[in-house]
Amino acid sequence: MKSNFLKNSSWSFTAVAFRALGGLSINKLFSIFLGPSGLTLLSHFQNLTALFTLLPSEGVNRSLMKYWSDPRVPDEERKQLFKTAIWVTTFIFGATLAVLYFWKKEYFFDRFISAYTPKEFLIVFIPAVFLMLLSGYLNSVILALREVKAYAIINIIGLLLLVAVVYLGVTMGNADQALLSFSVGYGLMFFCALFYLIKKRKAFNLGIGLPDGKSIKRIGKFLAMAISVIVFGRLLDFMVRDYVIDLYGLERTGLWQAVSKMSTSYLLVFTGTVGVVYYPKMSSLIHEPQALKSYVGKVMGFVAFVSLLALTVYFLNKEFILKLFFAPGFERAAYLVRYQVVGDFLSILSYLLAYLLSARVEMAKYIFAQFFSAAIYVIIIYSFIDFYNLEALTLAYMWRYIGFFVILVFLNRRLLFRS
Repeated sequence: MKSNFLKNSSWSFTAVAFRALGGLSINKLFSIFLGPSGLTLLSHFQNLTALFTLLPSEGVNRSLMKYWSDPRVPDEERKQLFKTAIWVTTFIFGATLAVLYFWKKEYFFDRFISAYTPKEFLIVFIPAVFLMLLSGYLNSVILALREVKAYAIINIIGLLLLVAVVYLGVTMGNADQALLSFSVGYGLMFFCALFYLIKKRKAFNLGIGLPDGKSIKRIGKFLAMAISVIVFGRLLDFMVRDYVIDLYGLERTGLWQAVSKMSTSYLLVFTGTVGVVYYPKMSSLIHEPQALKSYVGKVMGFVAFVSLLALTVYFLNKEFILKLFFAPGFERAAYLVRYQVVGDFLSILSYLLAYLLSARVEMAKYIFAQFFSAAIYVIIIYSFIDFYNLEALTLAYMWRYIGFFVILVFLNRRLLFRS
């Protein structure tokens, strides 16, 4: 198990290391050419695209990985699940667009549309984000098939395309084009995954067709958990950031976003390296409690050690690292790092435990844990923003994940402390 885990992890690490570096390169480009205000808008725009992509990613794609990783699921049912998932993903995209743009356009979109007309903006935004959804969908199939090497190569190629497109958008376009280049670049990743699956079509026997009720029911359980991630995660983040922009302005908010985006970058390395190997393997052991407990314990111990080491290095060199990965002047945000790194450490461990609830499809517990942590976050921001200003946001982040970790240990206690 250990050698296979490390082998797959090395490929996934290579992919997400490139992805993290790509993300940091994009942050650097925006901070250099558009300053803290541009970095704030980028964070806000990425949060907007996540409202479109997160439900399919956490709901549809994770259900695919869960059931395709289960050896007891027949091949015909897997194929039907694949077909149904395409329809569900398309419906989610249309419903999300209807709610966010046609119902609340002013709140969700107006900050990003300045040089373009709304129609011109949507002509680029809609197909780009839809391709982002399909890219994640096809990549989840590749992961479920344990084709980690192929997944890594596809993502590296796609990442190079992304950075190239963003570079052109930032250096040669206006603010609208710079933001849209991010979604266009990610959308191009779809064609890399599509090319691979077409090439391997005989081995995987995939196809398109009508949805079926059994597959919809399976996907629906994961969608309910994913909705909680959106409401108590990305939507809440969007609302908090919008509030902070109004309170402190784009420039000052950009300092907080620099620290937040550093967290996003190394958390991506964690979720990409461990998650792509850990979740499918854990799903395959879900009916073997002792083997599952042993596997989770080994992975958590390894991840805790590496994370503690990396976060300590970051904390001790925070001014240098912020200046390195962003434009000069962003080292002023270093004072925000101390609470953030504590929250990041517990966030990493919490994700491993949250995967357990997801793999066991314990929907009510999963949603409760998300709500519990979100409530802590909002209460602390509300209580301390007037006293600590921007630092209240990282303080709230830390306590959010302390609470999230504690409640997840409690909810998983029967497995974790099984004799």
